[in-house]
Amino acid sequence: MKLKQLPSDFLVEEISSIQVSQQRKPHSIFIMAKRELDTFDAIRLLSRKTTIPLYEIGYAGLKDKHAVTRQYISIPSHYLIQFQNTERLSLFFVGYHNKKIKIGDLKGNKFDIVVRDIRHNKIDRIYEKMKCVSLFGVPNYFDSQRFGSVFNNEFIGKYLIKKKYEDAVKIFLTRYLKSESKHMKNEKRGILTNWPYLEKVTIHNKVFARVIQEYLKNNNWLEAYKRIPANLREMHVNAYQSYLWNECVKEILRARVNGRKIYSVKYAVGSLYFYKDLSDEERSTIPSVFPTLSNTVKLSAFDSNIVSNILSKEKSTLQDFDIKSLTGNFFKTRKRSVIILPENIRISDPMDDELNRINGKPQKKITLSFSLPKGSYATIVTKRIFNQ
Repeated sequence: MKLKQLPSDFLVEEISSIQVSQQRKPHSIFIMAKRELDTFDAIRLLSRKTTIPLYEIGYAGLKDKHAVTRQYISIPSHYLIQFQNTERLSLFFVGYHNKKIKIGDLKGNKFDIVVRDIRHNKIDRIYEKMKCVSLFGVPNYFDSQRFGSVFNNEFIGKYLIKKKYEDAVKIFLTRYLKSESKHMKNEKRGILTNWPYLEKVTIHNKVFARVIQEYLKNNNWLEAYKRIPANLREMHVNAYQSYLWNECVKEILRARVNGRKIYSVKYAVGSLYFYKDLSDEERSTIPSVFPTLSNTVKLSAFDSNIVSNILSKEKSTLQDFDIKSLTGNFFKTRKRSVIILPENIRISDPMDDELNRINGKPQKKITLSFSLPKGSYATIVTKRIFNQ
């Protein structure tokens, strides 16, 4: 089975929580349709093409690059929008709102996912698994998209709580993804080669230059780290916190679900546990929510035992998460649903797959459709069904 062979195989449409008016108000609301662009790249492109400052453009959620997505954005109404729609990025005016859209101003997202290269004898099994998902839900894990700042399972956020600031900066300046540009890779390779002698490195990237200049000026890795843009530093903290939350949920499943029902699926930073089904007793003993970890988190006796088991493996304590006074970053406690039930689940009849054949005969494709609450990952549903 194959996912995301084409960008149009993964469609995401935002379900907004704001009320749009047709009467003129301070902010104009648009649907931004994009493909092969993440939200940050799309908004930067929009800002550059329209000369509207980045900070003026409001958005509710971050959407994946490898998809075709539709999300709501806001732009102050006093701007005259002159933007030429393209195949990769388009704007559609829908009305007005009193306030700028901010992160979290959405109910959820609707997904239409085309699954390709399915063998004829696998179709019935897919239908069975989708039925199980509709009955028993899936663990509400953070998926691989959350961990773009993690390399070889080294979390910058973990180095922050360990006060290993040189390691944190080194990962940021020298590790790269295969998808990064050749120029960026060469820049990072040059920094790594000259790591003990950074004064010898010629840096073109402005962010990297600021970080290195700060270190050369003060010989202080913490101050150098703080020169990394705030949104990126927040991502470092969120990635480690999300990983720990996933590990806690795995521990909950081990404690509350019959082990014979549990199986694992790999993802970017390890493996995730899924269950085949849940008894009524198992459902009743799994907590409905579990908090993300911080130095101020309040835990029940059960929660405390779960967290203790995970942090002992990390060789950390909750007190270690108090990093705000030193780094300016902080871990914030939020309650997150442990299990989610996708809504409006539909699965299409199988059709011939125009992209994949065996011995000249087309394989099958199907389309899965469902909605999830904000902050939940459709790829967790596909991992449960297709183990990938």
